Amino acid sequence: MAQEAICKYLEARFGDKSQPLQEKVKQHTEIEKLDKIINKIYTIRSIEEAGAVINGTGKN
Repeated sequence: MAQEAICKYLEARFGDKSQPLQEKVKQHTEIEKLDKIINKIYTIRSIEEAGAVINGTGKN
Protein backbone atom coordinates (compact mmCIF):
# COMPACT_ATOMS: atom_id res chain seq x y z
CA MET A 1 0.00 0.00 0.00
CA ALA A 2 2.73 2.50 0.93
CA GLN A 3 4.72 1.53 -2.16
CA GLU A 4 1.72 2.26 -4.37
CA ALA A 5 1.05 5.64 -2.74
CA ILE A 6 4.68 6.71 -3.11
CA CYS A 7 4.80 5.60 -6.74
CA LYS A 8 1.55 7.39 -7.59
CA TYR A 9 2.86 10.58 -6.03
CA LEU A 10 6.15 10.35 -7.93
CA GLU A 11 4.28 9.74 -11.19
CA ALA A 12 1.94 12.68 -10.62
CA ARG A 13 4.73 15.03 -9.59
CA PHE A 14 7.55 14.06 -11.96
CA GLY A 15 5.98 11.93 -14.70
CA ASP A 16 7.93 9.31 -16.63
CA LYS A 17 11.31 10.54 -15.41
CA SER A 18 10.39 9.17 -11.96
CA GLN A 19 10.25 5.59 -13.28
CA PRO A 20 13.71 4.58 -11.93
CA LEU A 21 12.76 5.89 -8.49
CA GLN A 22 9.47 4.03 -8.61
CA GLU A 23 11.37 0.81 -9.30
CA LYS A 24 13.56 1.46 -6.24
CA VAL A 25 10.48 2.06 -4.10
CA LYS A 26 9.01 -1.26 -5.25
CA GLN A 27 12.16 -3.02 -4.02
CA HIS A 28 11.66 -1.74 -0.47
CA THR A 29 9.68 -4.20 1.64
CA GLU A 30 10.38 -2.96 5.17
CA ILE A 31 7.35 -1.06 6.43
CA GLU A 32 9.51 1.20 8.63
CA LYS A 33 11.57 2.30 5.61
CA LEU A 34 8.44 2.89 3.53
CA ASP A 35 6.87 4.89 6.38
CA LYS A 36 9.94 7.13 6.54
CA ILE A 37 9.82 7.66 2.78
CA ILE A 38 6.11 8.45 2.70
CA ASN A 39 6.44 10.92 5.59
CA LYS A 40 9.21 12.81 3.78
CA ILE A 41 8.28 12.48 0.11
CA TYR A 42 5.54 15.14 0.20
CA THR A 43 8.02 17.86 1.25
CA ILE A 44 10.57 17.33 -1.50
CA ARG A 45 11.17 20.02 -4.10
CA SER A 46 12.95 18.13 -6.85
CA ILE A 47 13.38 14.67 -8.31
CA GLU A 48 16.94 14.72 -6.93
CA GLU A 49 15.59 15.25 -3.42
CA ALA A 50 13.13 12.42 -4.00
CA GLY A 51 16.02 10.16 -4.97
CA ALA A 52 17.91 11.12 -1.82
CA VAL A 53 14.89 10.33 0.36
CA ILE A 54 14.27 7.00 -1.35
CA ASN A 55 17.95 6.08 -1.11
CA GLY A 56 18.00 7.04 2.57
CA THR A 57 20.42 9.94 2.26
CA GLY A 58 18.14 12.96 2.36
CA LYS A 59 15.68 14.89 4.54
CA ASN A 60 16.80 13.44 7.86
